[in-house]
Amino acid sequence: MKRILILIWTLVLSMCVLAGCGGGENFVNPGDYLGGGGTGEVADSADDVTGEVKKEFSDEDFSELSGNTSTDGATTVDSSSEVYTISEDGTYRFSGSYGGIAFGAKNLQLHLIFDGATITVAEGIALDGKTNKGAEVVLTLLGENSIVSTAEGENAVHIKEGTLSLNGEGSLSVESGGKNAIKVDKELTVVDCALSLTAANHAISARSVAAANCEINVLSAGKDGINAECDDETTAFTTQEGYVYLKNVDYSCATEGDGIQADTVVYLDGGNYNIKTTGTFVPKTQMSQYGIDADDFKYIQSGNTYQRIASDETGRYTVNQLYGLVQGCKGIKVGEIEYPDPNDADKEITVTEGDYSIIIESGTFTIDSTDDAVHANSGNLSVGGGTFTISTFDDALTSDNLTKITGGEITVTKSYEGVEGGYVEIAGGTINITASDDGINAASDDTRVTEHIIISGGDISVNAEGDGVDSNGSIHMTGGTLIVFGPTSGENSALDADRGIVIDGGNLFAVGPLGMVETPANNSKQNVLSYAQNQRISANTVLSLTNEEGTPIFSVTVAKNCQSVIVSCPELAMGKSFKLYGGDTELCAFTVSSVITSVGSQGNMGNPSGMPPGGFGGGPGGGFGGGMGPGGR
Repeated sequence: MKRILILIWTLVLSMCVLAGCGGGENFVNPGDYLGGGGTGEVADSADDVTGEVKKEFSDEDFSELSGNTSTDGATTVDSSSEVYTISEDGTYRFSGSYGGIAFGAKNLQLHLIFDGATITVAEGIALDGKTNKGAEVVLTLLGENSIVSTAEGENAVHIKEGTLSLNGEGSLSVESGGKNAIKVDKELTVVDCALSLTAANHAISARSVAAANCEINVLSAGKDGINAECDDETTAFTTQEGYVYLKNVDYSCATEGDGIQADTVVYLDGGNYNIKTTGTFVPKTQMSQYGIDADDFKYIQSGNTYQRIASDETGRYTVNQLYGLVQGCKGIKVGEIEYPDPNDADKEITVTEGDYSIIIESGTFTIDSTDDAVHANSGNLSVGGGTFTISTFDDALTSDNLTKITGGEITVTKSYEGVEGGYVEIAGGTINITASDDGINAASDDTRVTEHIIISGGDISVNAEGDGVDSNGSIHMTGGTLIVFGPTSGENSALDADRGIVIDGGNLFAVGPLGMVETPANNSKQNVLSYAQNQRISANTVLSLTNEEGTPIFSVTVAKNCQSVIVSCPELAMGKSFKLYGGDTELCAFTVSSVITSVGSQGNMGNPSGMPPGGFGGGPGGGFGGGMGPGGR
């Protein structure tokens, strides 16, 4: 359960005498060129466009469709092995076995009742609205129903240039051995009923998908579970198509593509989501065969599985050692709109400007993905609530613009990077991140973005092998609690920011190795303790800070070996004295006299008084009491 920032810098040593700090020489850690001696940048919050997008989806009303289940006046269609063709508007009831249903006229207005109906086809489309397009169909499900198609290259259900709405208290199982299970060229709406889908390609493919109070179970899909794409002629961002809206939906899927993919917006509010995506890895020697870009070969084999590596590490491996994914297989993904270049049929134009958004209001999410778990491409990710358990080979929660978390319980058990965005802003929630690289990362390829991480609330724990919290711009903390168990290698650090780290409030506890330590900046409003020692502090050691009366301010059990400890909390008031303990051993005593208090031993300068060789032993578990705050010297 961890989260990570990346900072690499040169450690500057100097000697100082600090009252009560053991008898060994002291180490002053000034941080990077902006940290612990410089002035850190304080960034403004990023523009939050998701609020405007949210307004367009939050008031969806499905009551009219939900109530439209009457069978009055229905024409009963007898069972037949032949295809039944509908040529007039009306209500039709199917109960029994059928060899297919086809529309014999354009623009039909239909209410179909499936009441224990079974459709089985080996050729053509089972529910065929492709030839005579433009139908508007309400399909009411009563009892158990099924559609099975083994037709090669065909969708099981296809409504061309029309809409399909499913309702009722019954269920429908759709199996497509040739292509998509359900294909709708315009809107697909699902309420109340239960769907079970198996598809060679997408389970659901539509211009837009809206569902409420229903169950959708994708047993398997060769591509996406739910796929919503804009019309090929759409040339600008829009919220009128290309979206997926799910409210109080129980959705599960096992796919080889994305679990949920939309061109413009994904809006999720309530329900349960169990998403499993499985990708196929191929070696770089097969790059041309699969049409994969060279930059996408960013995995290596690790035993019987694969491991994501940093892009600047790929040069260490041969083409036989680098692997890439054959296709995207993200858990939840949005963006971008693509359409054919009118001047060159072999090229596509991508709409990169817009308010592409993933908005998650609430729900329970279990995501196990080979690719990113949640990814807003060229857009914004907003998490306002929900319970998340995420395991991924790549990033857990990521966006190309703003990643904003204001609530929820988020547990990342496995990831390459935990929370990422051009801008990362956390104002609430309980977040636990484990990452093989950075825990929390602000980075962007867009030169117009000046990255930042702003933490104003939340209870955050990061365990990272790369940087714990890393910003290519600035880090600003004003509230909340942030615990960082950084790397054990000196090539990375617990905290890292190119434009400095400013601590104006909250509780900060960060541990890591020596070599790349970065401390907060002198213009922080809350005082900071930066302690360092040459010998390691062993994993499971209880580190605690006490005030001059001996009252504990915090107690944290370190998750891994460390040498650097950075603490900031409101209790670190100017002129007050404190002691830092490792287990029952006093590491140092200090009095706060400036914003940054740096103390400890480094290099071959000897062993601080009372410090056992090899570091400190383990201790009982711990937690915060009273908060963490300013420190200085």
